[in-house]
Amino acid sequence: MPDADPLRVSAIVAGGGPVGMIAAIELGRRGIRCVLLNDRSTTATHPKANAISSRTMEHLRRLGLAAAVRARGLDDDHPTDLAYFTRLTGYEIGRYRQPSRRQALVEAEAGTGRWASPEPPHRCSQLFLEAELKKAVDALPSVEVRFGWRLEEFHDRGDCVTARARDCEGGGEIAYEADYLIGCDGAGSGVRAALGIELMGEAGVIRPMMGGPMYATYFEADPSAGWLAQDPAWQYWILNPDIRALFIPVDGRDKFLFIAALGTGDGGFRDPASMIRLGAGANFPLRVISAQNWTAGYALVAERYRRGRVFLAGDAAHLFTPTGGMGMNTGIDDAVNLAWKLAAVIGGWGGVGLIDSYEAERHPIGVRNTGFASRFADSIGGMPVGAAIEEDSAAGRAARAALKPLVEAHAHYEFTIPGIFLGLSYAGSPIVVPDGAERPPDRPNEYVPNACPGARAPHARLGDGVLYDRLGPGFTLLSFGGAPDAEPLFAAADARGLPLSSVAIDDADAREVYDADLVLIRPDHHVAWRGNSLPRECGTLLDRVRGAD
Repeated sequence: MPDADPLRVSAIVAGGGPVGMIAAIELGRRGIRCVLLNDRSTTATHPKANAISSRTMEHLRRLGLAAAVRARGLDDDHPTDLAYFTRLTGYEIGRYRQPSRRQALVEAEAGTGRWASPEPPHRCSQLFLEAELKKAVDALPSVEVRFGWRLEEFHDRGDCVTARARDCEGGGEIAYEADYLIGCDGAGSGVRAALGIELMGEAGVIRPMMGGPMYATYFEADPSAGWLAQDPAWQYWILNPDIRALFIPVDGRDKFLFIAALGTGDGGFRDPASMIRLGAGANFPLRVISAQNWTAGYALVAERYRRGRVFLAGDAAHLFTPTGGMGMNTGIDDAVNLAWKLAAVIGGWGGVGLIDSYEAERHPIGVRNTGFASRFADSIGGMPVGAAIEEDSAAGRAARAALKPLVEAHAHYEFTIPGIFLGLSYAGSPIVVPDGAERPPDRPNEYVPNACPGARAPHARLGDGVLYDRLGPGFTLLSFGGAPDAEPLFAAADARGLPLSSVAIDDADAREVYDADLVLIRPDHHVAWRGNSLPRECGTLLDRVRGAD
């Protein structure tokens, strides 16, 4: 380590992708001094994740970023259909209709959409999300943003973490001392490796698609050149005996992402332009912007999410096959869960049990979500494609007719998944107070709004507003109708320095969903406790939910 005195910060965030930036924003908005290190000098230039979940959009709404992010990506009226083709210029096999951005927001306002949330999913490339997050993190005075700087080494000293960062271009070094370190440094996480934490689960699964060697190409082409199907979609899946692939419009104009299975053996096709034209079934001008090899077939979760003062989040903690769009979104949920807890402990009002609860709450979600994603990959990856699928014949028509209900059922199975993103629960967490209520079944395609302790606080529309917008940055007590006076709870919160606000609600429908007169909501909008009256010892309740009992 350098001899100079280290710079003192409360937290070091290693990795400046969406997960790392969300962690830094959550900390920085709470006034926690931290440094964000990212070995790339810019935000992403190659599209990876292309779906922002409803839950992530709720987090962005809370952070004041939802409108800016939703303005990026496809045009307001671009359909977000899932369409399945033999080739783009061949036969359309099936189509699963989904609303455009404008339609989805209208449905959310009316309460008629598929997602019980004020923020429906948004089809937007990680390219644009990262750009908006970078603006937000740059604006926070308590966050030192160092893009182009790599975490070179770190040591957990027991009472602090020391670290050394290196300028990737100039070679300069800075030493840091921090209370905590968060490793958000991706699939090949150096933080995870240094901690000696293994990944557990499923790897090396081979499927015709989304299992084994894959190729992703970001390219530019004129969509009016006759190669792109005229009925717009968000995803164009290609299924034929020659190639299985996926086209995704990135900007709604002339930028596209192409993902193809390479097959095993010699790795299959190598020239990205040839692969793109093969999937399109047309020879047309295009410009390859970037291309990357990667491997699908993973459902891996770190055996631990924490060692001492060092934590893992995002791809450093779990590796997904990207079906269901769950990797980045699960990682953002990690960051939100961890950041408020670290801020509480650093701020002096949270107990050490909050830190222990991160792994207790998020590790089961990592196992759950990688399992769901793996099952989605099995469904699309092994889709049966007959030899006659492209023929203009009775056999070809029969093959396409047989495949149509399969792909459309799969599309619903993989993409209408409110249960996964809205139905996640931390029931059983040491900082959640159970009340004996029976939770709804955990099913990917079904979400039953509920406020069982540990659940995400269900969405409620109150007059012209949204309940979420009335929740405070700390804990919030919801008081329904003629709920008893909560002054003892606020006195106990003041004595502990715990930030607590209140929202009085006179709405019978919301009361029915929350199913209690008093409901305590955490900073991450999960239910910590509920009851029809205050407990005898309010301090004991607050000590439990702040990890200090």
